[in-house]
Amino acid sequence: MTYGQKRARMVVFLDANILFSASDPHGRVSVVLAELLRCGHEAVTSMYAWTEAQRGVERKRPHCANGLEALRGMVTIVDAFEMPLGIACAEKDEPIFAGAIGARCTHLWTGDKTHFGKFYGCAVRGVIVISSVQLVDLLITTHT
Repeated sequence: MTYGQKRARMVVFLDANILFSASDPHGRVSVVLAELLRCGHEAVTSMYAWTEAQRGVERKRPHCANGLEALRGMVTIVDAFEMPLGIACAEKDEPIFAGAIGARCTHLWTGDKTHFGKFYGCAVRGVIVISSVQLVDLLITTHT
């Protein structure tokens, strides 16, 4: 990249587990999300993922409900997408992939190693699946 060259803008889809983790305003995921936005990238999620995160916060972290609600102003929430994917993933994860693909995101940020781990670093229908560590690496290498 040469001096003055515009850096590529990422549009990052947040999985429900990322929203859940970011609901703690003092947690690491919240810090990474803030840096992502500060660098001019966009955070997107679907109503499906948002609702799943809300249920998780209500059950496991009711003290973080305000933190989750504060994310509403930072994250674009799109309708759920229904599309045939033909991706070898768990049925419950299809709406997450469909949301990222349908919203034309560049990346899908998830902490779900069990179901998405095999996709980490891979492009699935044009969307690169990344972990938190991979996202931090991207932010460091593209903004230093």
